[in-house]
Amino acid sequence: MNGKLLLIDDDARLTAMVGDYLRANGYEVETAATLAAGRDKLRGGPYDALVLDLMLPDGDGLDLTRELRADPRLKRLPLLMLTARGDDVDRIVGLELGADDYVPKPCTPRELVARIRAILRRSQRKENGQDWPPI
Repeated sequence: MNGKLLLIDDDARLTAMVGDYLRANGYEVETAATLAAGRDKLRGGPYDALVLDLMLPDGDGLDLTRELRADPRLKRLPLLMLTARGDDVDRIVGLELGADDYVPKPCTPRELVARIRAILRRSQRKENGQDWPPI
C-alpha cells in the first residue's frame, strides 16, 4: 500500500472515478462529501495525505486548510487542493494558506497520482530531517 488518503469532494461521480484510480495505484482511499464529514474522518485518522476540493456544500475548503495548519496534530498533513477554482489568485491563496500542491479540475488521473506521490515523498523527507536531498 502506498498510503492512506482522504478525498473530500462533493462531486460523487468524480470522487468515485478518482477513488477507483487511486486504489488501482495502491492507495487506500476514504471519501467525504462535506467539510463536516471530512472533519469527522480527520479526527478518526490518521491519513498520509488529504485531497481537498474548495467548493463544498457546507463551506469553503480554504477554511478547513486554515484549521488544519493551526492544529498541531494535523499541521504537517500533506494537502493537495483539487478544485475547479483554477485562477492564479485562487492558486496563490491556496498555496499561501498551506496547501502543498494545487491542481485545477479537470486534470488527468495520472497527473493527480504523480502529484500525490511527490507530496508524500517531500513529507517523508521532512519527517526524516531531510528538507532537500544532499547536493
